[in-house]
This record gives sequence, C-alpha cells and structure tokens, in this order.
Amino acid sequence: MSQKSEGPRARFVISDAHDIFWSKASRFARSPRRDVTATAPLHRGGVIDADVVIVTNCTFPGGNAATTLTELRAFEAAGLSVVIVNCSIKRSRWKWNWISDRYLPVADRLVSAHRVERITCRTAIIRGPRMMMTRNFERFARKVRPEHAIFVVNNSAWNENGRPVFPWPDLHTLIGTLDWPRVELCPTGPIIRAESDRDLQGTGIASYLSDRDWPPVMDQEDFPFVPRARLDPPIVIGRHARDHPGKWLSNRDELLAVYPDTDPDIRVSILGGADTVGRQIGGIPEGWQVMPFGLDGVQDYLAELDVFVNFPSPERHEAFGRTIVEAILSGLPVILPHRFAATFGDLAFYCEPREVRGVIDRLAADDSGRLAYLEAARDLAADLYCTPSLVRRLRDGGAIPTPVLPEPAATWRRGILPQA
Repeated sequence: MSQKSEGPRARFVISDAHDIFWSKASRFARSPRRDVTATAPLHRGGVIDADVVIVTNCTFPGGNAATTLTELRAFEAAGLSVVIVNCSIKRSRWKWNWISDRYLPVADRLVSAHRVERITCRTAIIRGPRMMMTRNFERFARKVRPEHAIFVVNNSAWNENGRPVFPWPDLHTLIGTLDWPRVELCPTGPIIRAESDRDLQGTGIASYLSDRDWPPVMDQEDFPFVPRARLDPPIVIGRHARDHPGKWLSNRDELLAVYPDTDPDIRVSILGGADTVGRQIGGIPEGWQVMPFGLDGVQDYLAELDVFVNFPSPERHEAFGRTIVEAILSGLPVILPHRFAATFGDLAFYCEPREVRGVIDRLAADDSGRLAYLEAARDLAADLYCTPSLVRRLRDGGAIPTPVLPEPAATWRRGILPQA
C-alpha cells in the first residue's frame, strides 16, 4: 500500500478540520455502542494504491467483520497489499469514523471513505448491499479505479416482517451504470441468488448477477477439529446466533421439537440469548442453558456441543450461515431445514422439526460412521470456505460448487436422513 505525498496536504487539512468539527459536534449526540470506537488511529487517507481494497460498513461487529478481517489476513499472507475502507451507512457525519472494536488491531490499514482522495487497486471487494445504495458510497465510488470489482450481496433484501432492506432492481441498475473495467455482482449463496431472480421478474431490468457466489471465508485454524468419540446422553445440542425473531421458529410445537425442554436425553445450550423465545411462547424453557450473544469464546462454546441444530424462521432468507461452517470445521454434525440444502449440500442433514430427534438418534447409533463422515465434511468445508479457497477465487475466478462428499461418506449420510 502506498500513500503519495505530492499535493495531499491541503486535503488532509480539510479532512482533519471536518473530523475535528464533527467530533466536537458529536458531544451533543448519542455516544457509540459499547463495542464501537469513535477515535481509533485510522489510516489518514489521501491517494492510495493497493492490490486489494475491501469496502464495507465497519461499524457492526458480527459475521461481516469476521469475514473482512479473515480476508485481510489471507490476502496479506499471500503477499498482497490490502486496505479496508469504512463506508458508513449513516448520514450523520460524526459517525463516519466509527468502527467496531474488532477492527482496532488493523486500524492502520483502515481508512474512512470521506478521507480518500483517490484509490487504484487490482481488486475491490465491496460487501453490503445496504451500504452500496447510500450517498456515501456513491461519492466514494467516483474516487475508485479498480481493475476488477466484486460486489458481494451478503444479506436478504427483505427482513422477516416483510419490510425492504434494499431494492434488488436498484442494485442491478447501479451495477449497470458503473464504468469500471470489470464488475461482478456475487450473492453469498443460492438462497440470495434465487431472491434476486424473483425480485427482478417483471421489472424489465437486466440482471448483472455473476455466475459464481462469493461466500464468507474462515480460517480453519480458528476452529480445531475435535469430533465427539461417542454421543452419550444427555446429548448437548445448540446453536450460535443473535436473538432476533428471524432466528427462531415461532410455532411452539415446532420450536420444542427442535430444542426440547423435557427430554432427559437431550440438553439444550444456546449462545446468543433467547428473549425472543420467551416472548413468543410465554417463557424460556427451564431446561435450556442460555448465554448472551458473544463474539469471543465461540470455539469454547462449540467444544461443549455434541450436535449443532439451527432452525431459523422460515420467513428468513439466510444469505449463507457462517456459524454453520464453523460448527462443521469444529467436528459437529449439523441439522438444518431443507431450504439450506442448496447452499450446504452434503455437509449437513436436512429434515422437518419433528424429525430432528430421529436424526440425532441415528447419529448416535454409529460412532465410526459418524466420525468418518465428519472428517470428510470438515475436509470439504475447509477446501470450499477457508482461506486457501479465497486466494484461488481471486486469482482464477473459480466458482464454489454445491458441496458433494465422496463415497462412502455420502452413502452413510443418506442413511441418517429421514426416509420418505
């Protein structure tokens, strides 16, 4: 990464004055959240040249931050220079320098979009459709000259109550107006790809979707593979997710079929809170162990589980499911609703809520078959979703296929699935 010295001094003075003024003005406004920093020692900006530029909203601490930081480490390990651009979705100017605390260790490689004079780069990865539609991104895009731009759509255009998050037709129109040499619009997975197709129907607007997906990337070393030698009762099941209505089944019978309260052979452990469940069914089941949402200690939590079970609301269009891959890398069998099959293929077991208990019983009945399956699933997940695959994607433009396991793991998996 280089920052040229000729002529930017006046611009730095203006940018500094802008930030100082709005920093003082912000004293009369609401302070950032506990996990957000307003005064990090960021890159000063100016004229920048890099191999890879990652553009996203750096305020939020969740999966998007984890993916961005993993990408940064992977690209730098491959000898590439990287800059992260924080393009705020906020109109309030005093919030433009706010970043999640997760970015503090790399603050010197992170620049706020308004402090950029010009960027040239080989590849720009631009993640977050809501951010892409903002005035801040429109201003920033005029300053960028990438040889190749990858726009990553990492969330649904609709929230669970039917309200729009961003409009697909407008996003495709935006991509069509850019005069950059090469632009790809990549969903993170098949569910979001299908959503784009549905929302464009009848609009007459051309689709700019790439033929390939761009799923999030993980560092395999962050998730030690420690499969359970035996699944003895009580079998511990659980999942890690934010406590949000879209993350839970609303039907009481279905919810308790997936995460039982009175089954002596099953213990439920939830990381992420369950207040939504309390409101929906009149109280959190007494037999559940519930811990608040946390970004640290996920590996320790997964190490306490025997089976990962994730059944979000059927109204939710899950963009990918980073926590699902984390569980697979850790050596856990994963049970999901059928709609995830397009994304994860042979890496998980799919069923209806009422069938979850039977799948667990069959998993517990064959330790040697389960262990062989989990090892094959871990190897395939690592090949598709861990850091080496990211560099391959960048260099050869390859697509991520639907995961298909080799034999005999594929046949064993089919024997665990509910039989029609």
